[in-house]
Amino acid sequence: MNRFFTSTTVGILALGAVFASGEVATAVSFGTSSDGLSLQNLLDELTVSGPKIDTVNDQTGFNLFTNTASSGSVATFMFEIAGNASLNKFGIYNPSGIKAELFAGINDVSDGTTVNFLGNGDVTVSTIGFAPGNEPDPIIKKYTGFGNIFGFYLDTPEGTFYTQNSLNPNGFQQAVVYQGNNQTELQIAGRSPGRFTSNEFIIAFEDLLRGSSGNSDSDFQDLVVLVESITPKKDDVASIPEPGIATSLLAFGLGSFAWILKGQRKKLDIER
Repeated sequence: MNRFFTSTTVGILALGAVFASGEVATAVSFGTSSDGLSLQNLLDELTVSGPKIDTVNDQTGFNLFTNTASSGSVATFMFEIAGNASLNKFGIYNPSGIKAELFAGINDVSDGTTVNFLGNGDVTVSTIGFAPGNEPDPIIKKYTGFGNIFGFYLDTPEGTFYTQNSLNPNGFQQAVVYQGNNQTELQIAGRSPGRFTSNEFIIAFEDLLRGSSGNSDSDFQDLVVLVESITPKKDDVASIPEPGIATSLLAFGLGSFAWILKGQRKKLDIER
């Protein structure tokens, strides 16, 4: 009898260890937007056809990226619902902390930036404003020795936030990332509709420090950008598994555990 309970206890602990490990993480929790406009609602409004983006379950957990074969990428300003809209600045940063600005406070919906990753490690950034909204003059900048491994940042009056949580104050998550599914068709204001493909990513930032009491509403719609022709860095594994994977793992674990219990019961019956 003792052997039976020992085995079952080991099974329970083993199964618990699988789900207690960092390999299975939960999606970030959204707060109630102070302006009444949730990220989910705003993305739904841009969806022309196909499945809607699920802002909770479709989070990828990616935080570092690199270029694809074209060595060029386009970023499109989707929307910005924030009191600090005129002050916030969005861009990319490399592992050394060098920042390349893509959008400044004057930029808004439909504006676009082209980034070229050059063979010598330099990066060029060309930003153009389009209607509707502001249409600032084009800006072209060059960043020497930037390389092609990068994350995304948001400069705010409260400081700079990054897609890498470890770089944020107290390790708080300040951005959520969604990857295209090759099915959903989106239309950004002022732009033609198109398919949200797998080499495209939506980067959505919260511009107030999360975890500070009475400060951030954690709505993650303060500045949202669509970036194409990039791919997650190879060793940057998503921290949030597909729901089906987690479910399958649980089913497998429970099924295996049930099989062990059944075997133990038969063994006990024989010993009796």
